[in-house]
Amino acid sequence: MLFLAGILALVAVFFICLVPIAVTDFWWQLKTGELIVREGRIPDRDVFSWTAAGQPWMVHEWLTEVLFYLVYRYLPKEALLFYKCGLAAVACGLVLLRARMRSGSTALGVGAALATALVMRNYADLRPQMLTFILLAGLLLCLDLYHRGELPRLPWALPFVFILWANLHGGVVVGLVLVGLWVLGEAMGQAWFRRPSPGLAPLAGGVAAASVAVALNPHGFMVYTYPFQVLGHPQVMDYISEWWSPNFHNTVMRPFEVVLLATFGVAAVAPAGARGRLGEMLVLVAMAHAALTSQRNTVPFAIAATPLLAAGLVALWQEAEPLDVLREYFAVPAVRAVGSFLLVVFTSVIIVAYWPRVAPDRWYSHAIHQGYFPESAVRLMKRGHWPGKLYNDYVWGGYLIWELYPQRPVFIDGRAEVYYPTKAFDDEMKIHNVAAGWDQALDRREVEVVLTSKTGALASALARHPKWKLAFTGKVEVVYTRNPDA
Repeated sequence: MLFLAGILALVAVFFICLVPIAVTDFWWQLKTGELIVREGRIPDRDVFSWTAAGQPWMVHEWLTEVLFYLVYRYLPKEALLFYKCGLAAVACGLVLLRARMRSGSTALGVGAALATALVMRNYADLRPQMLTFILLAGLLLCLDLYHRGELPRLPWALPFVFILWANLHGGVVVGLVLVGLWVLGEAMGQAWFRRPSPGLAPLAGGVAAASVAVALNPHGFMVYTYPFQVLGHPQVMDYISEWWSPNFHNTVMRPFEVVLLATFGVAAVAPAGARGRLGEMLVLVAMAHAALTSQRNTVPFAIAATPLLAAGLVALWQEAEPLDVLREYFAVPAVRAVGSFLLVVFTSVIIVAYWPRVAPDRWYSHAIHQGYFPESAVRLMKRGHWPGKLYNDYVWGGYLIWELYPQRPVFIDGRAEVYYPTKAFDDEMKIHNVAAGWDQALDRREVEVVLTSKTGALASALARHPKWKLAFTGKVEVVYTRNPDA
């Protein structure tokens, strides 16, 4: 019965993560994968825009982009749902295994998996970061097994894991930092508090080897600089929503808030032996800081925290004297059997609650939020309408690259760091927000066509500006062109 509950929990994770998310970056990643497959090389200069054409471009996740293209090209597009939601289930399955191992409770393992899924729900996307979620969950599980003496060859495997990771996603740097913190914390615990940590020296050697092996990617050791390139603009963290700090007034942040407070709250009152080792506590604190700084990091925190929360809850349950009566009651086999049955019912209810309210043949378009994109205007642009230099909203750049390259270069897209040197990112922020000088920026760039959201501030400003006239209105978009009479 408990095994069935675990399986149903992972099915529930699939549907929890089958939530509409506009796949803004997926499209340019898909086109990049197509270029790599067709040309047999990885591009190192921007070819998609006219504002940053020829600028250096680090395609650090090239292997995932090839995977995207091959799946999209040779399999039904619905197969991508198994990347978005299936990989979420795999990551949460690893969390379940780790939580069960740490707590001895399948029920708490199921709870950890579902809690992680609720945090992951708004970040389960068609993006390479899904692979980082799996690799991170697997790495933490392997570290636990190694500490228990059940995975003695882990140090030898680490370099190969990180070589693969370095070609799949830039999160490899985060992975290395976290495993390095784990080793550092264990060394401190061993030296300061005489807490044994078996096999620490070989593990440290494996981490050192992995940090060198990461260079086996098309960009070598430059992969270490990628996070600094992305964050190299002083305003990027205030402009791109996934880099914002969590807004706890928003209900979608409630699962993260609960996991955060519960994890540290339980750690504060749990018996000393259940508070986690110093290495994993260092990892947890670092991840909490990262998550409170940028909401995109809430998922890695949940992956690391929920198994420790499960272990702390079990320790409290076993040792808190006021719970003696309840412990005796739940020790009765019949009561335990009823509890297992209720857990199966609970996971089944979760599946029903999150089952999409659209027909299965529409799950793909539902999941990628297809209606978010300017499909009507793009169809007309493919036919040659509104020629000239194009300004487009940042979030639509990837979609335009997929649909219009090489016919129509974009103004900007999700590869923010590519646009820093030419100041196109600065102009995008100014134009999109209708900040002082926005119209001069369009003039200076000699923009002739503007494609923007019809509900945005820019559309309203263009409607009142004598230099621009409305050329087209679509479902979500408007197109403005230069007014020749102005």
